[in-house]
Amino acid sequence: MPLLLAVLAQDPLPHEAIEVLLTACEPGEGAGPRWSPKGESVPLSAYGDLFVGEFALGPPGAPPVLVLLTRAQESRRVEQMSVDCDRNGAFERSELFTAQPREQRGKWWSSFQATVQVRSGVDGGPRIAYPMALWFVEDPLEPDAPPTLRWSRRGWREGTFVLDDAPAYVFLSELRQDGVFDQRDVWLLAREREALYVTGTRALGQHAWLDGRAFRVVTLSPDGLSLSLEQFDPGTTEAEELARADRLKPDREATRAEAPLAFGHDLAAALAEAQLEGKLIFVDFVTTWCGPCKEMDQLVYTAADVVAAARGVVAVKLDGDAERELVKRYEVQGYPTLLLLDADGNVLKRAVGYTSVAETVKFLAR
Repeated sequence: MPLLLAVLAQDPLPHEAIEVLLTACEPGEGAGPRWSPKGESVPLSAYGDLFVGEFALGPPGAPPVLVLLTRAQESRRVEQMSVDCDRNGAFERSELFTAQPREQRGKWWSSFQATVQVRSGVDGGPRIAYPMALWFVEDPLEPDAPPTLRWSRRGWREGTFVLDDAPAYVFLSELRQDGVFDQRDVWLLAREREALYVTGTRALGQHAWLDGRAFRVVTLSPDGLSLSLEQFDPGTTEAEELARADRLKPDREATRAEAPLAFGHDLAAALAEAQLEGKLIFVDFVTTWCGPCKEMDQLVYTAADVVAAARGVVAVKLDGDAERELVKRYEVQGYPTLLLLDADGNVLKRAVGYTSVAETVKFLAR
């Protein structure tokens, strides 16, 4: 039975439900989404040069996905992985995958791609291909870290329907990667197929917009191969909703300083300066691949209020990929991470993630 995602409400202008059949898609069949969910973690047990683990995927009662990773004796890196793609509890020759380990940001990465089979329903049904990316990372600075495999889905669903005598496109993707589609996942509507891959998605429990009209999902099959949707009145317009959701608007409209906040890049030098001048140290841990870090550089550290609030501190920006000992010392778990330290290097305040102009000014206050 389809999963009911929304209770049908009385609408001043009721609309007939639109049934849409969806197709399973994966990279290599044309364009695809430019994002994937955060990788899932699979704890591994080590047996010499072998690592063994398993994870759940699919409807309740489905057998686990078994994985076996092998470290090559010559390179001492993981170069092979077996995945129980057909879920029969055994590894076949066709289920053996190889990788060329590469060094990136001081760590060794072994990346694989596999396609696992998932039942289409909670009561069985045909098997559906579930393409995924899997990777194993080893950190030479953390030789005793528990071995862990990470993976993320590579596939999604697409479908079309006709609205006002023109095609409309539906995008459906897992956000919670469990092999079952429900309200914890995401969807999107668009007039052009290419727009499905670059526009922000909505949670399945939320409505989506098309041509200025709001639509909501009424029913969805757990395998993600069919859904029904309806047009309704959410009591607002798309423009009004976008304006309310624009979290960066206050920061974009903030008064700009004549020059952005000046950061040093040497914590030892910052500590020495702070001790000499009796100041606190403002540390911004970033990486080159961190999107929110770049947003803060553009909108927050150029704001006049932030530059003024930082006059009483020594500011230092550190690359988390390069300063890994400091990352470990200060227990940095995500980027950006903001720290306010005393002159001895003790943490007084901590913030993780994008921090607005107003929040940063408050953070810098003694």
